[in-house]
Amino acid sequence: MPYEQLIESVEVSAEERITELKEKAYRQSMEIRKEAEEKDETIKRKHLDAAKRAVVAERNKSNAKVKEETRMQLIRAKDEVYQKACSEAKRILSLARGNANYEKSFRKMLKETVTELKGEEIQLHIDKRDENLCKKLLPELNLNCEIITDLTSAGGLNASTKDQKFIVFNTIESRFEKAKVLLRLELFAALYGGQGGV
Repeated sequence: MPYEQLIESVEVSAEERITELKEKAYRQSMEIRKEAEEKDETIKRKHLDAAKRAVVAERNKSNAKVKEETRMQLIRAKDEVYQKACSEAKRILSLARGNANYEKSFRKMLKETVTELKGEEIQLHIDKRDENLCKKLLPELNLNCEIITDLTSAGGLNASTKDQKFIVFNTIESRFEKAKVLLRLELFAALYGGQGGV
């Protein structure tokens, strides 16, 4: 019997060892599974965070693009309004000669121009349509200037010294060009509030 007891003892011992190894393997597998789940969660979180950052970056990029497109559309719309206003102003100014106040305006432009070149021999460059008016105003203003009808203009005049060293531009068109920058600011302020700059 001692042999049978020995075998039984070995079998019991082996069963205990097997049970112990199974429990140890189970614990190890649970630890590995737990570590894997934690790593899996960390990886998922990293990917999710990266995806969120990418979505936010893309949204910001899209928003910036839409804002820029809107700004450019507004600039184009403002410029279109400005160009239309300038065209209409030019059309109205081209009719200045037919206005009842044209003689008064021409007189004022003539005085301004001559004052700029005071003390010089002056040549007045005018549109042929203003020749009679200019000839009428020169004696009234006690001026002695040479009249040259070499301009095509909506009105006004240019003047130069005889040697052409100095030229004063004072036509309706040249005055309008000087005023355009100011008009642009005023127009935008009236239409869009504030300074209305582009």
